[in-house]
Amino acid sequence: MKWYEQNFVNRRDWILDHLELLGLDANETILVLLIDFFNEHNIPVTMEILHKKTGLTMEQVDQSISTLCAKKYLEIRASAKKVRFILNGLFDTDTARSERVLDSSLFDTFETEFGRPLSNMEMTKISDWNRTTDKKLILYALRQASAYQHLSINYIDKILNDWKTEGRTVEMIEGEA
Repeated sequence: MKWYEQNFVNRRDWILDHLELLGLDANETILVLLIDFFNEHNIPVTMEILHKKTGLTMEQVDQSISTLCAKKYLEIRASAKKVRFILNGLFDTDTARSERVLDSSLFDTFETEFGRPLSNMEMTKISDWNRTTDKKLILYALRQASAYQHLSINYIDKILNDWKTEGRTVEMIEGEA
């Protein structure tokens, strides 16, 4: 049994105590706390109830839930009888560190540059890059795509793949500037 599954562990206190490590924004924090509360009291979790309880729009709830899933903090399991929202990834900080969990600032940077919220597919791709690629390199690829006015995940993916094939590093790109 993992430490966070033990009796008498206050998971919500742990979440609040580790906010800086987790990198949660305000919407993600309130959703995580509410989901943990519902799970502890065996109350079914739905997107509608999260929307109703938090006062967030359905779009904000969906965006934050997608981000939590991309960060691997939240897992949603659907069965014939019910849908379960599982937060175990949130408490496994060693896994989070070893997978270089995506900080929300990278999502925010892409959303600002794209001028719109990211889709689930785009967040997943960015999360994948973050696990395998230096964050600065991702940002340089975004900058290059922006300079050529080709703001798409596929274009940025092609830039990163080309750089990987060429063996280009952050230092090489910074040396060209």
